[in-house]
Amino acid sequence: MKLAIAGCGKMTGAMLHRWLKAGVVRPEDVRAITRSQSSADRVRAEFGVVATTEGAEAIAWADVVLLGIKPQQVHTVLPTWRPHAHPGQVWMSVLAGTRVARIQQLLGDEVAVVRLMPNTPVRVGNGATAVVWPDTLSPARQDDLHELLAALGEVVALQEDRIDAFTAIAGSGPAYVFLFLESLAQAAKALGFEDEQAERLALGVVRGASELATIDGRDASTLRAEVTSPGGMTHAAISVFQAAGWPEITTDAVEAALAHAAVLADA
Repeated sequence: MKLAIAGCGKMTGAMLHRWLKAGVVRPEDVRAITRSQSSADRVRAEFGVVATTEGAEAIAWADVVLLGIKPQQVHTVLPTWRPHAHPGQVWMSVLAGTRVARIQQLLGDEVAVVRLMPNTPVRVGNGATAVVWPDTLSPARQDDLHELLAALGEVVALQEDRIDAFTAIAGSGPAYVFLFLESLAQAAKALGFEDEQAERLALGVVRGASELATIDGRDASTLRAEVTSPGGMTHAAISVFQAAGWPEITTDAVEAALAHAAVLADA
């Protein structure tokens, strides 16, 4: 398929990186649309694809458009691209807080609008992507796009009213893990480990535990109990986490993220 990427930022860049590396998209089948010539030069050098500041031709050429512009730009940019969209074209939006109906209104009913919410690990093929499929998309076309998205990691089909909840868990989730990595590395440094050692240890712990949980298949509570002997060192540490209300804090944090989604939607 011919793919135009409208706005080649961090997320759409991560998706393109993975697609090219996995071989599900060829460089010659991509046109990237950027705001400036310097950005176009950067994208061309990084990905080896055609990059341009002129969106009209790329939009008209594409079978699929990956929409990654800033949400506040949709009302000014999409009307200029609408004359170049064509029947049967699919627009995949990764715009946070921007509902399908708004994009559909600006582009017209001749195109199909798919809403995506990926997270940053899609860059290495271990991400999670929520997808809202439109009723107008044929099963065959949906299968083609699902195959494309599956190269990024897990694909979860949702109704649009569940996107914000998904974002609070999976979209923002990598940042929660990175925060734990920072904290564990800092604790290691406080115990006398050199910076590089501390960071490698923390990363190895998280990577190893995640891999074990994936392969083992048992729930996290069971795996935690298995390495938490009563009265042992791990039990002493877990008791501190629990006394600080870690489970409750995690729930509160996720609920704060979800509540903020409503603020962003009204902005």
